Amino acid sequence: MAETERACPLAEGVRFRLLGPMTARTADGAALALGPNQQRALLAVLLLRAGRPVPVPELCDALWGERPPARAVGTVRTYASRLRALFEPDRPARAPARILVFASGGYALRLSRPAVDIDEFERGLTDAARLRTAGAVRQAYRTRERALALWTGCPLAGLPGPHAEARRDRLTGLWLTAREAHFHDALELGLDRETPAVPALRAFAAEHPLREGAQELLIRALHRAGRTGEALAVYEATRETLALELGAAPGPGLTALHRTLRSRPRTAPRPLAAPRPLASACAERGAAGPFVGRDAQSDLVLGVLAGAPGAVPVAVLTGMPGIGKTALAAHVAERARGLFPDGVLRAGLDAGAAAPLGRLVRALGAPEAAVPEGTEARAALYRSLLAGRRVLLLLDGARDTAGLLPLLPGTPGCAALVTSASRGLVVPGARPVEVPELDDGAALELLGAVAGARRARQDPAGLRELAARCAGLPLALHLAGRRLRLEPGMSAAELASPGGGGPLARLRADGLAVEDGFRRRARGLSPGALRALRATATAPERFGPAEMAALLAAGEPEAAGAIEELVDSGLLAPGVSGRYRCHPLVRAFARHGLGPA
Repeated sequence: MAETERACPLAEGVRFRLLGPMTARTADGAALALGPNQQRALLAVLLLRAGRPVPVPELCDALWGERPPARAVGTVRTYASRLRALFEPDRPARAPARILVFASGGYALRLSRPAVDIDEFERGLTDAARLRTAGAVRQAYRTRERALALWTGCPLAGLPGPHAEARRDRLTGLWLTAREAHFHDALELGLDRETPAVPALRAFAAEHPLREGAQELLIRALHRAGRTGEALAVYEATRETLALELGAAPGPGLTALHRTLRSRPRTAPRPLAAPRPLASACAERGAAGPFVGRDAQSDLVLGVLAGAPGAVPVAVLTGMPGIGKTALAAHVAERARGLFPDGVLRAGLDAGAAAPLGRLVRALGAPEAAVPEGTEARAALYRSLLAGRRVLLLLDGARDTAGLLPLLPGTPGCAALVTSASRGLVVPGARPVEVPELDDGAALELLGAVAGARRARQDPAGLRELAARCAGLPLALHLAGRRLRLEPGMSAAELASPGGGGPLARLRADGLAVEDGFRRRARGLSPGALRALRATATAPERFGPAEMAALLAAGEPEAAGAIEELVDSGLLAPGVSGRYRCHPLVRAFARHGLGPA
């Protein structure tokens, strides 16, 4: 289309957020279903070109780099077609596109007045630097604060490809520099006397131990607060870290600051508690039971936790509700005890980070009176208490990235083992490990162990049928075995019978039910994803966006967005070649457990 043509009303004033998970909303606030992550990555490339054409070969490089798939060009065209349907839903089939156009051998996105948070962020940093140069420090501080407030997580979170990775690295560098400048302005303005800056600075410096600017700011803040002994301790820790990690000495700025502080009287820091061996804290959630199978996953996670010297390894176990993530994590933690002589700490994660942080710092030896309020202050204390220790943190049931990040250790020698039903969790540098269903042999072994040796001897065929109904889900197998123990008169075949809602309705014991986990995940779904979950009851065994779109009587972009949300929630498993599969018990829940629409 010509540059002067107006875009359709839907595409006017769309607001895009990329400083975190990529989202888009129309001018009236409606969310747009942007499709799967690779399609979003393509949209991000076009969006950040500000209307200029991007040749198709360059788009292929942006998404796949040096190893594009055989049908890369066709895939790009498919994504472009879906995005056209999103931005121009009423365009006649053979009418030329006006928003996403093909020009100069590539595609160009010509939206009317789009708002992109990356552009706002970079403009804010430029304005803040200009104000700082002009001497308007307070205005620069406020302008930079507004820019930093645009961040909602890791930029371009979850988007694949070299383009997204390069953008992520550049934006993260800008963010780190801006955070340091923001702290610097706060100290110059004396704002740390109004709102204590030390906890936030300590947390920032602990997360970035090799950034000398961050350590220098923390040292200055501690000294101004009358804690010169702690400031000198930070310098010594930084000097040791730089020598160990980089083989380098502190730069001239840190060295001069250290010389200045050494020439003044100081008081010694007052530690909250001496390091001591830790017992396990915060009980493991879920049902206890025999542990079978999982040898490959257990070895893999143990290798991740062993890590490299000086690293802080993080492994994230993901999978559907009831798949046995917590049991696997506990098993690996027990095997890993020799790697972490200061102990294993376990914490179930609540909706936020403050409560579990409070439990952890108490377990690390902080007296009740010394536990501060607020997430940032507790996170700073938590990391200071971990310093010098070798501890494994088992963080169970992470719901989102924001609630998890403050709980991750920042001290080399420590490690974290995280469980989450959400595949959408984004943890930079972490190794994701998908926990699959048990194979037939391990499933039968687990069911027999829980049901009892007598059942296993007397009714092997019934147990095999019941194990097949449980479809490799450990929680279902455990609860089925418990029901057989609790009700000796019930046969395994009766429990496995399809009548009355199938085994799902009867898989409950000890106050637990298989469907409880499904229901918790379903409560957090958008209306569109909830409709798609209901549709899985009648979907083919493996399906893609086209089949789901037909079931929902909706467009493929909407169906793809709903599928992606179900995958992120753990209620749908990705297959191969863009196909998805629904666990039989989730399908039964969609049919019988959701109730009327």
